[in-house]
Order: sequence, then C-alpha cells, then structure tokens
Amino acid sequence: MPDTMTVVPALLPAGSFAVGVVPGFAAGVARAVSVAGSAGVRTSPHWTPAGVLLGLTSTVLAAGLAAIAVRRPLTLAQRPWMESLRRLQSGHIGDYVAWLVAGAAPRGALALPGVFSG
Repeated sequence: MPDTMTVVPALLPAGSFAVGVVPGFAAGVARAVSVAGSAGVRTSPHWTPAGVLLGLTSTVLAAGLAAIAVRRPLTLAQRPWMESLRRLQSGHIGDYVAWLVAGAAPRGALALPGVFSG
C-alpha cells in the first residue's frame, strides 16, 4: 500500500484525539476553521451525546469496511454479483467523476425546490 494510504488514516484519528484531549486545541481549531471557511463567522465546538455516538459508530463502520476491503476474503471476491460492481468501478478518474455526479445529482434535485422557494 502507498504511504499516503497509511499516513493519512493515521493522522486523522491522531488529530481527532488531540482535539478532544488537549485543552484549548479544539477552540483553536474551531476558530481557524470558522475564520477560514465561513467568512469570519465564529462558532464554538460543542460535544453532544448524539454527536459522539454518531462519530464512534461511523469510525467503527469505516474501520470494519476498510479491514474487509484490504483483506479481500475469497468468499467476497468470488461472488458473481461483485463482478458487475467491479466493472462499474475500474479505478480510472472518469469512474470517480461519474460516481460523484451520480451521487450529487439526486441531492441537487432534492435541494432545488428549496432554492426556488427561498
């Protein structure tokens, strides 16, 4: 596996851990993100039980799916329906663009009535 595929997943949990543990780090990150990404509008980070549970659930699911994808069990690789999925995603840049458009188009269509009524 390339270094970029191992370094980034290692740095993201480390940064998340630092935000939760190091005093003042979360406020500094929130201030930097607010200033950089929202035209100077200030926000404050708030931890909620629902947010923590959603974050933990997402992390566990992502780690589990990544482990399955990296190990590629033979039982998963030999299924006939997987072959059609592999043909849809060959790894070319055009496939990523097509899947991005296929995912963004329905969301845009759902948001369109709100754009026109507002």
